[in-house]
Amino acid sequence: MRKFLAMVVAVLLMAALGFGVAGAADTKRFSIGTAGTAGALYPMGVAMGQVITKYVPGFAATGEATAASVENLRNLSTGKMWMGISQSEIAAMAYNGEGDFAKRKMDNIRAMFSTIYSYVQIFVAADSPVKSIADFKGKTVGVGPAGSGGEMAARMILGFYGLTYKDIKPQFIPETEAVQALKDGRIDGFICTHPIKSAALLDLTNSMTVKMIPLNDPAFYQRFPFYTMYTIPAGTYKGVEVEVQVPISRIIMYTTTKADFTTDDVYHIMQAIWDHQDEWNGVHAAVKNQVQLGTALNEIGTPLHPGAIKFFEEKGMKVDPHLYPPEYKK
Repeated sequence: MRKFLAMVVAVLLMAALGFGVAGAADTKRFSIGTAGTAGALYPMGVAMGQVITKYVPGFAATGEATAASVENLRNLSTGKMWMGISQSEIAAMAYNGEGDFAKRKMDNIRAMFSTIYSYVQIFVAADSPVKSIADFKGKTVGVGPAGSGGEMAARMILGFYGLTYKDIKPQFIPETEAVQALKDGRIDGFICTHPIKSAALLDLTNSMTVKMIPLNDPAFYQRFPFYTMYTIPAGTYKGVEVEVQVPISRIIMYTTTKADFTTDDVYHIMQAIWDHQDEWNGVHAAVKNQVQLGTALNEIGTPLHPGAIKFFEEKGMKVDPHLYPPEYKK
């Protein structure tokens, strides 16, 4: 009898172990490309990954720190990443094969939903003679990591004012390094794409007196319609006691047709994220205030994934037909 019971236990144990191995093998693991660890996007991606892992059977997602938009788009287009964020304007250029993407069109990316706003902000020392972008001629200017979305934005802005990198001394450094360089007097100013009152920018404005360079020329927004002019209220930053007009765009969460997702997979991922918003929206004030279901279709300039369309339409939200991807069948 004891031998029989031992055999039964052994069989059950082997079955359990076999099931566990099969279950683990069936789990699809993927990364969510975010940005640097200093801002709002990294903790948002980490928390969303945890929600997906917790509530979507068969998937395990991990938020990953990256160089943001351009790196994420590159990894999405090759299938190395299955989800990732990008500035809307950079993604639109990639999808359409424009600008820096003329030779590497990325028309396999698919939007999922809008997240936080991206703010272009320009800082110089308070006693700097620089009063406009044109005054950067001959100056040493931080423009962001080479090839990043922020660096592309800096290049567009400089170009609008008739400047190229030959006219300035560009420093291809991230915002945290640019902040320290301005504090040390090693650069004359920097152009960054960062949330308002990010940790890095608060470090700057609490450590030295600065002024911000506005971008309030209507012609700029006509030339680059993916930007909207936003007014940063006076007093937002210590020592900046005037309103400052800056360009803003949206950060969009994307997936790709290269991912091993079905329409229903993306639908269930969308469902998990938005049904459990309370488990990720507290990671940063910008996420809590700006990432809302009611605005999740705003400022998207590339086609949606069919699974996202299914989710939004089930929620009673109108999806503009220009956001239908080529493979979508209504």
